[in-house]
Amino acid sequence: MKKAYIIVILIIVGFLVAYYFAGSLIYNRNVVNGYAQISINNADNEIHDIPSYARISNNTIVFTSSNINLVVYTMGHIRAENLTGKFPPSYAHHDVFVIFGLINPTLVIPAGASIHVTVINLDDNMFHNFVVTNVPPPYPYNVMMSNMGPGMMGSGTSGRFITMMPLLHYANYSAGYAYEYGYSFTLNQEGTYWYICTYPGHAQMGMYGKIIVEG
Repeated sequence: MKKAYIIVILIIVGFLVAYYFAGSLIYNRNVVNGYAQISINNADNEIHDIPSYARISNNTIVFTSSNINLVVYTMGHIRAENLTGKFPPSYAHHDVFVIFGLINPTLVIPAGASIHVTVINLDDNMFHNFVVTNVPPPYPYNVMMSNMGPGMMGSGTSGRFITMMPLLHYANYSAGYAYEYGYSFTLNQEGTYWYICTYPGHAQMGMYGKIIVEG
């Protein structure tokens, strides 16, 4: 009887440890770049988690750290409303970003901060990405074929696209997992930037947000 009791306790402890690390995994990927998979349940549960170095006011997130782990979810606006209980900005008419429980928020970031972004696509039928540009809206239907395209890219903040990543595959809800992609970048110059999705029509329909870099 005592042995069975110990086995049950060990199983419970093992489950709690596994649950803890699964839930924390999303914030411990700052050393991983490239593709990975994540449980949709874990992603949904972590969508409201806010790091201690981020302050939220209205639809703005102010970061106070020089090392920022930015977790970005991509999805349709209806799913975003259901997960966050909030409505997207008036300019967003279709797909959106969700960052720390906010839809297409403004990000205020210290100049020179090291930013590791983890993009998690929770859409069920659409590809997305998260790219930083110094070109403000409005955006054309195909940003990659316009004068914002690859030929205008440069290093640092000299090109129209400051970061670039592949389009991320939509989630597999029947199997219970989503795809994620991680990469790092730094914005050294103060000013206003924008994060957008480069899939044709998405930025044009309002899949973008503002980044303010302050000294």
